[in-house]
Amino acid sequence: MKKEHREGLGNAFPGKGKARWPEGRIAELESKARLKYEEVHREDYRDVEEAEANAAIFSERSNILGVAMYPKQRPTTFPTFPTIISGSCVRRVISAVLFVVLLMAACATAQNKASDSSGAAFPLPITAQRIADNQNLLGDWGGERSRLAGKGVNFEFYYVSDFLGNPSGGRNPGFTDWGRIRGTVDVDLGGLTESNAPVFHITGLWQNGGNLGTEHLASIANPSSLVSAPTFRLDSWWFQQALFKSHMFIKVGQFAGQDFYGHQEYGWSYLLGPLGGSLGNLFSTTYESFDPASTPAAEAKVVPNKHLYLKSAVLAGNRNPYADDPTGFGFVRRDSPVVVSEIGYLTNSPDLQASSLSRKLYPGKYKFGSSYNVGDFVDPVTQAKRRGNYLLYLMANQAVYRKEVGSNRGLDLDFAIDWSPDAVNGINEQITGGFRYNGPIPVRKQDTVSFGFVYSKVSDHFDRSYLLQSLPVLGAEKAFELNYMFQATHWLVLQPAVQYYADRGANSHRGDAVAAGFRLKVTF
Repeated sequence: MKKEHREGLGNAFPGKGKARWPEGRIAELESKARLKYEEVHREDYRDVEEAEANAAIFSERSNILGVAMYPKQRPTTFPTFPTIISGSCVRRVISAVLFVVLLMAACATAQNKASDSSGAAFPLPITAQRIADNQNLLGDWGGERSRLAGKGVNFEFYYVSDFLGNPSGGRNPGFTDWGRIRGTVDVDLGGLTESNAPVFHITGLWQNGGNLGTEHLASIANPSSLVSAPTFRLDSWWFQQALFKSHMFIKVGQFAGQDFYGHQEYGWSYLLGPLGGSLGNLFSTTYESFDPASTPAAEAKVVPNKHLYLKSAVLAGNRNPYADDPTGFGFVRRDSPVVVSEIGYLTNSPDLQASSLSRKLYPGKYKFGSSYNVGDFVDPVTQAKRRGNYLLYLMANQAVYRKEVGSNRGLDLDFAIDWSPDAVNGINEQITGGFRYNGPIPVRKQDTVSFGFVYSKVSDHFDRSYLLQSLPVLGAEKAFELNYMFQATHWLVLQPAVQYYADRGANSHRGDAVAAGFRLKVTF
């Protein structure tokens, strides 16, 4: 049937169990489709309202003419940060502060390397010296931070922002910035009480900004892995208890499935969405929860030995998570649950950044997983309901070259592929891959240079629904990224990147596009 659909004279099918349409009717539909296709090609969907109206024909889940793999847009009734402080005002203040911080770091680094005629290094001003040497911008709080860490209480606060624009191609040229401030606390209750008590984790954030992918590029793969919806909320919280001498772990609370299932191990090495976070179609297929819109969940994990683990979790599959729980405090369970599972194998060390003073280490991680939603899904061609939907994925990360003993300088490779049934999934196949080289410059051992790609394919079944609605038939989008991560200090990272999109939006007639910019991260 697929071959006849692609190559036969008539390629319109009324549905299972019904008679094939007359050839005259099929020819009439094909003629209308060609005319509409030419009209769409001329206009290239420059009118955003027209594109959204056409996409709405196939329901919310098939809206791939915009950014189908990232259906995390701002809900129509969503409470944002208090209106007395606008998002743009906050971002301007943060940008100004960070510019001063960056200038101080640059000056500190330069002064530290400077020397007089006798060869003695010029001493740095004490404040700049401390700032340059600290693991965090705010330091150790007079030793209090280290004291608390010794008791099992750890804090992490950081600001991260992606500044991106598309100088060439796309719906229209533009520039956006997306910023996020996150605070996280991890407490080992066993360390505090000297007992076998659980670990407690809690994190929240504020984020706001523009979305280059939806506003300017109209791409499937989002240029930024940070982008979702503007919000000020509690993200996740959970307790995890170790059992049987740490061979089993039980986790309960509120967390995002995509933080643990389908997650990219080298995520911070990239900006591009499906490379920098998790596989891009996990939510659009099975509604697997994502951060910061985490949902109630429970997980069991078994670790037979240091090389093997098996885990599975049940998540609330809220299909509109931001609207269902705007603040993150509601513990809301809506729609049908999602069951996620994964088996993983680790080589050498569980820490993919590990090194050894005695020999070269080549850590790797290989994992196979699934995401299954037990709810109802609609076939866009027949409009028939289908019970259940699933996605399978395979992911691999492997160090293949090390420059020297006692260092992780060298080459790492990453690869991932996923698949889901094409009957109810718009983007039913995705492939990601790439490499990173740690320490590409001898004097910059903490820096990395990375290259990656994302291949996103529109399902053949959805293409039939587009044809029946006189819309263009789509194929696959190819996205590429090259970036350099500059570790200016322990707490300051600058990561310029350039991205290239071929067959943008999986439409070969839309043309290609280029996006460029940088990520800035400051750890407080």
